[in-house]
Amino acid sequence: MAAPQPPPTPGSLVSLPDELLHSVVNHIPCKADRARMSAVCKAWREVLARLKAPAPLPWLLLPTPFLDGSTRVACTLSGFRVHHYLTINPPGARCFGSHDGAWLFLHHIKNRSHVLLNVRNPRVRDLPAELRRWSDPNVHHMVILAAALSSSPDDPNCVAAAIVAASRDPPPGAMAPLPQMQRCAAFWRMGWPRAIEIPLDANQTAPQVEDVVYLDGSFRFLLTDGDHILMCTPTMDQLGNLMTEWGLLRFHPGGRINNDQYIRARYLVKSRGELLLVMRFKPQPNLPWKFAFMVFLASERKMPDAEADFPVSQYPWFWSELDTQGGRMLFVGYGCSRSYEVDQYPGFKDGIYFLDDGKFYDEAVIFGKDNVRPYPCSDNGKWSDGQVQRCFPRPDPSDYSAPAWLLP
Repeated sequence: MAAPQPPPTPGSLVSLPDELLHSVVNHIPCKADRARMSAVCKAWREVLARLKAPAPLPWLLLPTPFLDGSTRVACTLSGFRVHHYLTINPPGARCFGSHDGAWLFLHHIKNRSHVLLNVRNPRVRDLPAELRRWSDPNVHHMVILAAALSSSPDDPNCVAAAIVAASRDPPPGAMAPLPQMQRCAAFWRMGWPRAIEIPLDANQTAPQVEDVVYLDGSFRFLLTDGDHILMCTPTMDQLGNLMTEWGLLRFHPGGRINNDQYIRARYLVKSRGELLLVMRFKPQPNLPWKFAFMVFLASERKMPDAEADFPVSQYPWFWSELDTQGGRMLFVGYGCSRSYEVDQYPGFKDGIYFLDDGKFYDEAVIFGKDNVRPYPCSDNGKWSDGQVQRCFPRPDPSDYSAPAWLLP
């Protein structure tokens, strides 16, 4: 039988009521800060062992200006301070997103390869760099712009869907060559050497897509024309072969932004089992440095009688604007947007955290055809109460990558 422990010394930390201890520790929600705090003394270690820290929020990775492989890590839970540096090898990789569990999607330009790297350990998963198109026997080189996973990369049934820029051969008899690279949607099973293009319809038309998210067993691609949703549902047959079904969710047009030319970016976010569309736009074209956000919820319309004049059956969905974030913290980024509940993080407020991904789909930048330091990296912050807060450290431009979220 263990010897009884002596009562705590009057006035010591462990003698304080749990409510007060919770209040103190809630002001230190970051696990890294709590680890440093536990090193102060035994009393702090005992308190922290009893009190659970909130789930971590995404870290912002800020690449350095030159190809030295170091990346600064700014922590949201720690007042946006830079905790430490990560070393990503080989250096100079473009980060195009992340997945839960500290996985990073990386594109190595020199050797034309894509990998999935876990920054917590040396695990690496190779990703395809080639694409097979429908009704085209040739194999095409591709560059991944944004990607999402159906599950952990360690899952043998993990499927990936991505937005890629891939070469396309001109059709026979074409008078003029098509653009060298063309954006399209693609998917693959983890371990495949090549990706497969996802067609939009029976005519094998390649969709123009802007973002992708995985929700309720299906990948959802946001189409740039009309904000419609292309769904791709992966399934496995009895032999373990990957099968896919795709369809189009058509949304009622118009009514969101007065002029589409002011839209800066669109993001899809899974939140509370529903699908959100976050738009970043310029309220006035002559103020290039000023912008705002709007959030919409995907809603299904009620089907009227068969003889109704308006063709609701052609547009059964609509984007319903939300007046507020409704107790959400939204972290937006192509392929890796996430939603968190404010009430789980004392001291935090509703808001939209954004990063500088303005060059994300600029092919001249991604393929190295632009000037030195093509990624500005400075347009990171938080949108809350109708205002932009520049809460993250301001980095220098980068030669090789834009900032990215690292998902816990």
